[in-house]
Amino acid sequence: MENEKSNQKEQNLYDKILKENILGYVLQFSEKQLGFHIKKHALLKDKLQTTLEREADFLVLITTQDEKEFILQLEFQARDEPNMILRMQEYHAILQKKYQKPIVQIVYYLGETPSNMRSILAPSEVFVGFQLKSFRDYSYKEFIESENAEEVIMAVLADFEKEKQEEVVSKILFRLSQLKTDITALSKYIKQLLVLARLRNKLPKIIQNQLGNMGTIGYDIEKDDFYLQGLQKGLQKGIEKGIEKGVEKGKLEARRELAISCLKKGLSIEMTAELTKLSIEEVRKLSKEL
Repeated sequence: MENEKSNQKEQNLYDKILKENILGYVLQFSEKQLGFHIKKHALLKDKLQTTLEREADFLVLITTQDEKEFILQLEFQARDEPNMILRMQEYHAILQKKYQKPIVQIVYYLGETPSNMRSILAPSEVFVGFQLKSFRDYSYKEFIESENAEEVIMAVLADFEKEKQEEVVSKILFRLSQLKTDITALSKYIKQLLVLARLRNKLPKIIQNQLGNMGTIGYDIEKDDFYLQGLQKGLQKGIEKGIEKGVEKGKLEARRELAISCLKKGLSIEMTAELTKLSIEEVRKLSKEL
């Protein structure tokens, strides 16, 4: 039970971050991946009812002589209900989730005038499944090249394309420092990055080490509850002060790591210098060391 509570707590934390950031990138990302174009959009903030209660008129588990089982649901309807088909669809979903058995539904109409109730769903109303996508199906580069920090941190969940984890983490941190020069904003996205990294083995420690090398923040990520409980003022000040001291050193170190990666991939010294904002002399020095 305690383990279930812990898992739910962790899931709520991931949900909090994703819901907070999602509008920053998800529409553009979905357009690119799914191939549709958005003319306009409106955010629906209605809460979906998760405790929907329906009481069927008659519900029984049937076992036939040849040992087949199914749920029989009978409804008695005195009025000609236009949305009865959708109500029965709700019943079906609830029963299917609970019993996971075939379901037979019958509505007996008791009215005097002929019924115009639909008894079959239109094709567009039928649930036939959903699209399943994994962040591992996308290259981290699709996220890291974004202009939105909210999208950049999602790179930590994508495919690293056989690159070393340390190199990808360095690029993510460097990109965040490019997009968020304000210390408070940078601190926010680094903390979110640390939380999302828990979904991948070893990455929290790698990020912690990278941040330690940058001289920014150092604390035990595995015991970290700051996002769940609220960050205390003293810790917030300590983190921001640490980032402020180490951000310049961290940017330089990240640029050097990026330059090494560029050189390994065959980019020229001049191009590498232009991309990383390092001097040509410094890039030459790194090239000789390689």
